[in-house]
Order: sequence, then structure tokens, then C-alpha cells
Amino acid sequence: MNDPSQPLICRPRQLACLAGGGLRSLAVAAALALLAALAGTSLAQSAWPTPKAIDALRLEPQGLRVLQGEHLTLITDLPSDPEVDALPRLFDAAVPLWAERFDVPAAKADAWRVQGCLIGDREKFRAAGLLPAGGESFPHGLSKGYELWVMEQDSPYYRRHLLLHEGTHSFMATQLGSCGPGWYMEGMAELLGAHRWDPKSGELAIGVIPPDGRVGQLQDAFREKQALPIAAVMKINNDRILPNRAYAWVGALAHLLDAHPRYQQRFRELTNHVLDPEFNDRFRQAYADDWSDLSTEWRLMIATLQYGHGIAREAIDFQRGKPLAAGVTATIAADRGWQSTGVLVEAGQQYEVQAAGRYTIAVEPDGRPVPCEAGGVTLDYHAGAPLGMLLAAIDPRDAAGQKVSPAAKGGFLRPARLGLASRFRAPYSGTLYLRVNDSPAKLADNSGELRVKISGAP
Repeated sequence: MNDPSQPLICRPRQLACLAGGGLRSLAVAAALALLAALAGTSLAQSAWPTPKAIDALRLEPQGLRVLQGEHLTLITDLPSDPEVDALPRLFDAAVPLWAERFDVPAAKADAWRVQGCLIGDREKFRAAGLLPAGGESFPHGLSKGYELWVMEQDSPYYRRHLLLHEGTHSFMATQLGSCGPGWYMEGMAELLGAHRWDPKSGELAIGVIPPDGRVGQLQDAFREKQALPIAAVMKINNDRILPNRAYAWVGALAHLLDAHPRYQQRFRELTNHVLDPEFNDRFRQAYADDWSDLSTEWRLMIATLQYGHGIAREAIDFQRGKPLAAGVTATIAADRGWQSTGVLVEAGQQYEVQAAGRYTIAVEPDGRPVPCEAGGVTLDYHAGAPLGMLLAAIDPRDAAGQKVSPAAKGGFLRPARLGLASRFRAPYSGTLYLRVNDSPAKLADNSGELRVKISGAP
């Protein structure tokens, strides 16, 4: 096990990808990876053996059946069921999405096939010789090149999620030559395993915020004051069995970086460096100039995380404010998260805020918009305040010479409630940000804006 106080080292090649925890016990030598990289070729196609041929007739008396898809041959002991029988079609729908995400040529992806086992009774697969040598006791899932194994899960969603999770590992390992360091490997598998699936139409979306299980784990961690900073998430290593919360952490970080308009391109370009032993250093360098902004948005996302979290709409365009010389009017969009007013408030000074304008804060099931003003509407509440109420937060990073906790009252994590008109005394200096009160998962049905006048008060 690596020293958790040290940065993770990117293994040039990882031969076994284990979900639900697990040891990546084998590795191609670093020199071989370097030679392949220098030659401009991938280890992927040559390093992995082709799975042995399967005889469906031989397996049938052992209680096993074979489901065939374009890209997946799935062996299972589970009885025929529409959800189970549709899994090869789900997997087939994921392959072109993986290819697009990792910039793998369509012709190469079209020829890609893996063999998988969906396991209810492990002993049946052991008797048939279908468990991986040296890895028979994996707790949930395992991927080795062109082969993967998935244990039956508690729900159809997490059965599909785990299959896509392991499929992501297989695709990256065989098509890119590596999955990168542990946190990135598992983060990408969690990101691209989270999905929406319509079996009737065959439509698949990947990279969505997963259901409440993962979200709930991080909400609990925040309430327990155990939220991890990004540096700690990067120390999550999969060379040992990981708890479910570890998967939630790496998945959340991958979701933020992949969906945020300012961070997305840099994150996606990291795919080109999964063979680089200095991957983590590359990551830090890529975000060095705005690491403070990224860390601020990471803390805020974890504090407010919801299923369906609108990361792009919650993205903050950090703009440093200027001291207020005269009244300033800021326009605040109802369908966005925190927005800079361009005003730098000063500690101890009193300010007056007056808001005007009507906007839509929700849409009823029958399509009727719910109108709102800055005082909010009491037909619903979010985070203890009326839905749609005008909120304020101060970003203290824009004022030198002060130490303010990220959890301080009046900051992004504990905003002030302003409403239609309010006076407040700034508890510390910093740029003033405003937003309307709504769940980060429900901003998409908002529309309109309000105008907020900010002036000094005697």
C-alpha cells in the first residue's frame, strides 16, 4: 500500500481494474510502456490476451446462459428477465459514447469486443472455470483487459452502473493502454458508469449525476464534517479494497471537472496522458492558475450536492469586485448559481440592497410557470429559506490581509438572506455575489432576471 501522505504515482500499465475495492496486482514494466509511448503505439491491442472461446451448450447444464451483443458476450446464471437480457444492448450503446469521449476512431471501436460474467452464484462460475485466476474473491466487479466480471447488485440501476463501470476500465485499458492513477481510473469509471437508460428506445446517456446512493454518501460526509479537499481525493488509491464512499468522492470530482465549462477541456485532455508516470503533476499544473477557484467550487458542490446537480449552471464566473464609490445595479439571472455583482464590500461597512423584477422560479406539472420576486415564494422552501429568495455571499479571497474560514457566516456555504430590500453590515471584506434560492438540480426550469441596486448605507 502506498504511503497516503505521498502523492499517487501513475502506473504506466495496470492489468486488473477492481470495482468495489481491489488490488491491481499485475503491471507491465514501465520500460515497456515507455517504449510503446516513444514508438507512438499503444500497448492496448497486443498486451491483452483474447478471452477463451465459450461453448454455450457446455455451459447450459451448469446453469449458465450466454447473451450476445455486438460488443459484449455476457455469461450469466441469472434467470431470463427484460432488465438482464437488455444488458448487451446497453453495453453496445455505451461503446460509441466511450469512443467519442476518449477520441478513439470509430472503426477501431466498432471492432472492439469483451467477454463478461454477470454472477449470482459465484460457485457456478468457479466450477465452470470462468473466474479470473488469482482474483476469484473480488467483492463487486473486476476488469482485466478484454474480460470483466460483475456480481449481481441490489437494483437494476446499480447492476447496469457496475457493468458500465467495468466496461469503462476495459475500454481505457485496451484502447488507451492504461487507466491512469487510482483516483482518476475510478473517477472516470464512476463518471461514465453513471447513466440514464431507456430500454424501449435504446437511448443511453452517460456522465450524469448518479442516484441518491452516491449523493447521499457525500451529503453524510459533509454533515459529519468529513468532506475531503481535492488533494485528499487524489490520494485515494485502488491498490486496496475501497469503501463505497471513496468511489463517491472520485466520481464527484470527475463529474465536476467534466461538466464545468471552465475546467472541462483541461480535464478531457488528461486522457492523452494516462501512460505518464507524472500524471498527477500534470493535473496539478493544468489547474495551478485557478486552483483556489476550483477548490472553492468543489467545497460548494459537496455542501449543496443534489441528484441531478446542474454543474454547468452552478459554475461561478469569478470576477473580482471594486470598492463601491456610488450605487451599482447588478443583473442576476434566475437560472444560474452565484453571480458577481462587481462590488467589493469592506468589513464593518453597511450596505443597502434593493431588488426589482419578476422571474420564473419553477414550472408546475401542467406547464404553468411559478412567478417570483426577490422575497421568494412560501409554497416551497429550499435550504430553510423561501424558494426564489435573493441570497448574498461574500468571497473573502479578493481582500488581502484577512483569514476567513470557508464555512464563515455570510460566505458561499452560509449565505445571507436579503429578499426584496435589506441592509447588512459586511462581516469581512470581499466580492459580493448574489443568486436566487433554488436547488442546484432545479435551475433549468427557471427563467428571467432581477435587477439589484447596491449602495452604501449610513
